Amino acid sequence: MSNALRKDELCLADQMLGSAIDRARPRVRAAIHPMIERFLADQSLVFSLVDGVGSPLNIMFPDHIADTINSFQKIYDDRQLQGRIFYTSKPNKSAALKKRAALTNVGLDVSSEGELKNALASGFHPSRIEATGPKNADYLSLCLQQDVLINVDNMTEMAQIIVMQSLLPSGKKARILVRLDGFKPDRVKFTAQDSAFANNVEHAPAIINYLVAHKDVLDFHGFSFHFNAGDYIRRPPAIETILQLTFECMNRGLSPRGIDIGGGYRIRYAASQDEWNAYVEELKASVLGQRDSLTWNDSGLGFRNEGGVLKGAPNFMEHYHKDDGPQDLASVIDAPLPLFDGQSLSRILSDSLMDLYVEPGRALLDQCGITLSRVNLNKQSMMGEQLVVLDMNRTNLNATQLKLMTDPVVLYRTQNRKAADDGVMYVGNLCLTHDMIQYHKTFPDFIPETGDIVAFINTAAYQMDFAETHVLQQRIAEKIAVVETESGFRWFRDDLYNPLALKIGAY
Repeated sequence: MSNALRKDELCLADQMLGSAIDRARPRVRAAIHPMIERFLADQSLVFSLVDGVGSPLNIMFPDHIADTINSFQKIYDDRQLQGRIFYTSKPNKSAALKKRAALTNVGLDVSSEGELKNALASGFHPSRIEATGPKNADYLSLCLQQDVLINVDNMTEMAQIIVMQSLLPSGKKARILVRLDGFKPDRVKFTAQDSAFANNVEHAPAIINYLVAHKDVLDFHGFSFHFNAGDYIRRPPAIETILQLTFECMNRGLSPRGIDIGGGYRIRYAASQDEWNAYVEELKASVLGQRDSLTWNDSGLGFRNEGGVLKGAPNFMEHYHKDDGPQDLASVIDAPLPLFDGQSLSRILSDSLMDLYVEPGRALLDQCGITLSRVNLNKQSMMGEQLVVLDMNRTNLNATQLKLMTDPVVLYRTQNRKAADDGVMYVGNLCLTHDMIQYHKTFPDFIPETGDIVAFINTAAYQMDFAETHVLQQRIAEKIAVVETESGFRWFRDDLYNPLALKIGAY
């Protein structure tokens, strides 16, 4: 299924919501892939999975990652670009997603020795793997033994690579990228941010000298950088700087193959821009005391009231973007670069026959997973808020570092339900007063009760297992891989899912 078709289908929800916004009960309904909607509509299957496997339960949709990878690859194909898209394993621990991604042309970005071993076991050839992050000796030595592309974080790593490589019998050069940060262009004004990663771009002349001095040991593929989602001010100057350094390397006798512009490409979590904007405005109004509070203990989610004036900034991500995922990447590589006579990065790389490396991160996991939880009970808080207590906790859904503001979907075990006059807040099963699954109020049609299921949508990226622990000996969520066939849905334990065996009818 093409990305354009998927976006059209997701936008149908926006059209169906209508233009009227209920200010008393503002909602942010989630963008949901049509196949996920069909899965949730099969309530007997959903209830039986939670009843049989346990709560919380993470449902993975491995075929969706193949669709998204193809959508990013189309951006390359349309611009006659070569290089590699890397799927980042850090945002999610699912084995099923890696196995399905391994059947595409995507590479894999790993950030630890354990992730590297898992990548090799999932079917990724070492030539398709990039090693990032801080590296201890064991991680670094395995990278060199397997001839993995190493994205060098610091000069200590570089020196260790040279020593280790000299001890290996292969005689091959170590394949490396060099990560840079600290870009300070004059043309664009922004507040410099410190970073624990990467080499300072001010040291680039010394780094180039080092690469030239050790070119008999190091196979230098190019420079790299990585910015977070939404950091669009720094990207164009960083691209220009790295291109200039790349051409300087060529003049110095090195043979860089391309550049790596990292990730930070966004996901559209909300189905409707109008609903999203309306909820944020109602949140601001609640902080100013112009309506009932929408947040737990009037936290404001980053906003605050100073003498009737709204101050602060949201501590949640933007949930609706006109361009997300592949189109977000396209907007970056097609932007004109003033230092290169207005040419775009895509044009420069295509004309120069150079590679483009990207690590889209969360964007490749769009619509690849949801998190289900059984409702334990509902009750009133000390201040009269309607609480829904779930059989999960805040570590199962990493909502504190990356707040998910979309309304979950509630599956009612029976239809005899009390209408929800006001909003509800979802809390966890820990013996902690701050175990909040969501810090803001949502407005379901009916109050969820014991045995109902609450489904949080689009949780695969940095949400469902990124910070999960056995705190207070509560459950770690199991993972189930779900595929849709002509005869209906089939499910597999995440570690037992095998797309090749499934294809030949082995099960």
